[in-house]
Amino acid sequence: MARLLIAGAGYLGQALAERVLTEGKHDVSILRRSAVAQPGVTSIQADLLRPETLTQLPDFDDVVYCASADASDEESYRKIYQDGLQNLVQALRARGRYRRLVYISSTSVYAEHGGAWVDESDSNLVKQGPSRYMVSGEQVLAQGPEDYSILRMGGIYGPGRTYFLRRVKEGAERLYAKGGVYSNRIHRDDCVGMILHVLQGQAARQVYNGVDSEAADRNEVIRWMAEQLGVNPATLQSTDDLKQIAARGNKRILNKKIREAGYGFLYPTYREGYTALLHEV
Repeated sequence: MARLLIAGAGYLGQALAERVLTEGKHDVSILRRSAVAQPGVTSIQADLLRPETLTQLPDFDDVVYCASADASDEESYRKIYQDGLQNLVQALRARGRYRRLVYISSTSVYAEHGGAWVDESDSNLVKQGPSRYMVSGEQVLAQGPEDYSILRMGGIYGPGRTYFLRRVKEGAERLYAKGGVYSNRIHRDDCVGMILHVLQGQAARQVYNGVDSEAADRNEVIRWMAEQLGVNPATLQSTDDLKQIAARGNKRILNKKIREAGYGFLYPTYREGYTALLHEV
């Protein structure tokens, strides 16, 4: 049975572990600073930022790096998405080659802010701000000899992550007065599905966009949610405040490459994904 290490056990890491255990194809270990009490999982208590705690790692066939930063500032991003990854790769490399590492990056690495279409071949990546350390993390893998897959995930939502829906229900979300602000998202279960798909695939040293099949105008998403929640769309207020665009970007991201690799989406658009969550709000 293949041996899988999941570095980071947050929202995505725990869901991945549950799915892998259900399929029964891997022995699963989770690495994080505090012990993991998850049936069927081997807990490895170590700190990605302290290389001395990584010296006694066992051998693994596959590795998924889905650790997340504690905050959205540059220092936190540098520690986790660049330094922590590099420390883990060096520790694993010292023990021998692993088959493949899947690195969970973000679509925030794309510098596009004008609403244009973007795919994995786009070389206009951010050079400033916290997300530049995700770019650095990707380069750590590209410069090494081992096989890897990079998944640049959009905004992850799913069970327990209904903040957007709740804000629409409460009338707290605002429409952009001029529209044309695009957002890209992905359901947690499709994140897990894509990770397993690339782990089991033959193509290596590849970058994939982890987004659903509809890069939607944010106003359209809000109006659709309002209708599903019984909120009169006519009551939604608009704003000219575009400050959030600087942080989120404004781009339409293509997922053609992961679909051509054979992945079939559980939730092809936000409509299917959020419909499955309406009962939570």
